This record gives sequence, C-alpha cells and structure tokens, in this order.
Amino acid sequence: MHDQFLDALKGRHRTVKVTDVNELVMRQRGRKSAAELALIRDAAAVSAAAHREAMRAIEPGMNEFEIQAIAEYTFRRNGGDGPSYGSIVGSGPNSTVLHYNRDDRYMRAGEVVTMDMATYYGGYSADVTRTVPVSGTFSPAQRDIYSIVLAAQTAAERQVRPGVSFTVLNDSALAVIKAGLARVGLIEAPDATYDCGAAARGGRCPQYRLFYMHGLGHPIGLDVHDVDAYAAGALVEGSAFTIEPGVYVRANTVDIIPDVAANAAFRARIASAVRKYANVGVRIEDDYVVTATGFDRISADVPREIDAVEREMAQPAGPAPRDAARVERYRRLKP
Repeated sequence: MHDQFLDALKGRHRTVKVTDVNELVMRQRGRKSAAELALIRDAAAVSAAAHREAMRAIEPGMNEFEIQAIAEYTFRRNGGDGPSYGSIVGSGPNSTVLHYNRDDRYMRAGEVVTMDMATYYGGYSADVTRTVPVSGTFSPAQRDIYSIVLAAQTAAERQVRPGVSFTVLNDSALAVIKAGLARVGLIEAPDATYDCGAAARGGRCPQYRLFYMHGLGHPIGLDVHDVDAYAAGALVEGSAFTIEPGVYVRANTVDIIPDVAANAAFRARIASAVRKYANVGVRIEDDYVVTATGFDRISADVPREIDAVEREMAQPAGPAPRDAARVERYRRLKP
C-alpha cells in the first residue's frame, strides 16, 4: 500500500521530487523519548492493575465476559483510555485459540483461562497476557506447559540489551519451547518434522509449529503493534516491545496432522500426551524497555511465577485502591 501510494504520487507530480521518509519515521518511533516511555510505563501499570483484579475475581462458574468487564472497568478507573485492542479472555478450549474474542463461555473448575488485556494511557499502548488456573491452583499437567512457556520467556529476556537482534531473543525462546515439547512427549524431538503437505517446504513442517504458531513479540507505542523498526536490525536504548511465547495444546491436534503413512508413528507417539494436556493453552506476555545496560520489565507488577499467581488468586476480590495521582495526570492529558 505504501509503495503504491508513492508510485501514484510520483506519477501525478512528475516535476516534484518525492522522498520516502518512512524509514526515518520508523526509526524515530522505534526509539522512544523519555516522555513516551513514561506514558508506556503508565499504560503497563494500569494494565497490571487490571490483571491483578481479574486474577482475584476468577472462579468456576463465571463467564469470560465478566473478567473482560472487570479488566476494562479497571482500565478506566485507573486513568486508562480504554482497551488497546479487543480483550481476549479464553478458558478451557478457548485458551488454545490465539485471537479468541467472543469472551462468552462459562469457566469450569480444572481449566486454565488466558487473559490478553491491556490499555492505552495518554495515547500509548501496553500489551499484557497471563494464563491462570480457574480453580486457583495449577494442576500438574498445567504446570508442565506453564513452566515451558515461562522458561522460554525468561530465556529470551536474558538476551535483551542494546545492539542485540530480536532474532537472538526468538532463537533463545524457541530452543526452550522445542526442548520442552519434546520432554513432555508432544513432539518426537526438538527439530523433528512431519508430513504437512506444504509444497513450499518440501512437504515437511516443524512439529513444534503444531503447538507454537506465532512470533515471539512486537514493538509497542502509539499502536499496540507498533512499527517494527528493528525487525532486521538491533535493539536500541529506548525500544519498547513485548515478549510473548506460548504453547497451545488443541484437543484435536492428532486429527490436524494429515493421516498419511509417513505420519502414522508420529500420530501414535503423541496421542497420549495430547490427551494429557488437551485444552491447555498458555501464553505469558510482558512489556519491556531497553536500557543502557539491559532492560526493565515494566509489566512486572503482574505475577507470573506459578506460586505468585496462586497467591494472587487467593486474595479477596474487589476493587483495589487506585493511584489517584496517575488518574489526575491522565485527566490533564485530555484535550
């Protein structure tokens, strides 16, 4: 679209020099100013408050939209502009759907619920996701998957510092995910493939892609998926972005794998593991700012360690005290 616009502009104004400043603007948006980072930090703080409120409220029998309502009320109550995107609250089988947004299922004991919810503050966006147990305590199977995802996230964040390519972060997280999936029996080996019928790949696809089918993260800023100023380059001081690995075990995974002779052994080997982990979808997403020596995890107010999540969920439900100064600061930002 951008190239088409430039071509049309040059065609209409042949005597005028047309300069593409898109790359310059992308670089400017990729390195946030101190004022921009302050707003992103506020967006992350308000989003964190909403996640904690949701964690305390969740119990079997609640509908997903009730959690959505609690989060979005908390955004506004704490000075947020409103949701950065359509809030995702997916329980049970819905936790394995990447962009599930119906948010209309009654949650059941023994399930997990994935909450991808965040707010704008002063026009700048956060993006935060947590997966928690509906009953308040992770089952052993849920712990297995959650631990893989958390280890992948922390492996990636340990690489964050100026000058490092985002590809390095991705490779670090992916290695952990592949090893974890092999360890629990969901794939045959970290680099194993299967016959997926994809001509572009010679008919073979990585087995891990059945369970981890999205990228590791993206920039945040004026847009929740902000311009990707360092996709092929390196992180710089002032970059703001997410790290959001996930593992999603769909109950019908074996049926998704083409039923051909080349896949027979693979389908048989993973069938019991798929049954064990069926309908457990886990994504953990945090927001980061690159500093001179490393990073700040600016959404760290949301618990992510298993024990910390369970402690938070055991707290009484109900609106927590809000940061009045942040609310008034937000009101002064409004035109």
